[in-house]
Parts: sequence; structure tokens; C-alpha cells
Amino acid sequence: MTIGLKANKEFSINTSESSYSMMDFTKFLKNTYSLKRKFAVRLKKNKPRLLIISRSKTRRFINIQELVTMASSLGFQVVVEETSENLANVAKKVNSFDVLMGVHGAGLTNMVFLPENADVVQIVGLGMEWISKVDFEIPAMDMNLKYLDNKISVNESSLIQKYPLEHQVLRDPPANVITPEEWVSYSKIYLDQQDVNIDVNRFRGTLLKALELLRS
Repeated sequence: MTIGLKANKEFSINTSESSYSMMDFTKFLKNTYSLKRKFAVRLKKNKPRLLIISRSKTRRFINIQELVTMASSLGFQVVVEETSENLANVAKKVNSFDVLMGVHGAGLTNMVFLPENADVVQIVGLGMEWISKVDFEIPAMDMNLKYLDNKISVNESSLIQKYPLEHQVLRDPPANVITPEEWVSYSKIYLDQQDVNIDVNRFRGTLLKALELLRS
């Protein structure tokens, strides 16, 4: 969404050119939708709630049940859901969680409804490092949210089933911003053809860090 004549920062506000910040914008949204939770949970009193954004077509979690089992064993109350089109319902639901997690994609924009000091955990697929930083890492911090990511390995990407290991798609994925001319081929491969099979033993450390951040 772009409001105004130009956009100079992805999913955020350039405070050098505006008297408003993303925290002002998220407060505006929370007031608009009458969201009750201002701050994330205090761990000594309640179980932290984790919302895993699922996707039905692209960038899906192949082993979602393994993820749920592992996260539950750490003490999270886990819900897996693909966000609906009713924004008012989405806003209230997301505001009830302490951690929002998903593979890079539009579902993570719902972080605007999280309570302050909540965690955002982005799963960064192969070839998505540059776009993940611009689209969600920087905006999350601008919203006073705590950000973590998990950059998957080649073995965790479904692309390994489509290309040989020595192929450039796996060996040398894009590390920096691509040109508009390259976008079509880039998105077709890395965004439209890729699912993730998370190594839950390695990812366990990321969720433990999320718990630590909620305590801080």
C-alpha cells in the first residue's frame, strides 16, 4: 500500500522526511480496529502464543506438523493458519499472539497488528536474503518488534528436487537486489517454485531465542 505521491522506504516510513513513524502508524491501526493488547505476554504468568502463517500454494511448510510438535515442546501455544480476507478479524487474531512466524511472503505484513515487543520470525528461503531484509526485517524493527530469521540451507529447499546441486539456482542464488528485467525469472524460481522443509533440530535454537527475547 502506498499513500502519497512517492514511496521511499519499503513497508515503512522514512522519518527523515516525515514527522510520523511506523510506531505511529501501528498505533493508528490498533486504535482503528480497537485492538486490546498493547504489549506481548509476560512469560512468568502465561504461555506465549505462536501464530504460524501457512501458505496453500507457494513457499509452503512441508513438515508443518514437525514444527508444531517441536514448538509445543518448548512451551508455545501454537496455531497454524492462513490469514483470511476479513481484515478486522485478522487484526484481532494477530493481536492475540506474541510471536508471528512465516516464510517470506505477504502474510508477514500482519505484523502491524502485533502487540509491542512481540517477536517476528521470518523463514528466509533460498535466494530471498536481500528481499527479506528490505520487506520485513527493517520494517519489524521500525515497529518496535523483535526480529529473528532462519535462513534455510539448500537441503531445506524443495528446489533441490528440481535442480542438480551444481546448478546455478542452488549454487549461486541472488545475494543482492535484482534489476526489474530479472524479476520475472527470479520470482518464478525462488518465490513461486520453492517450499521449505525446516530442519527442526537446527530451528529449535531460533525459537529458544524468541523465548529469550520475550523475557527481555
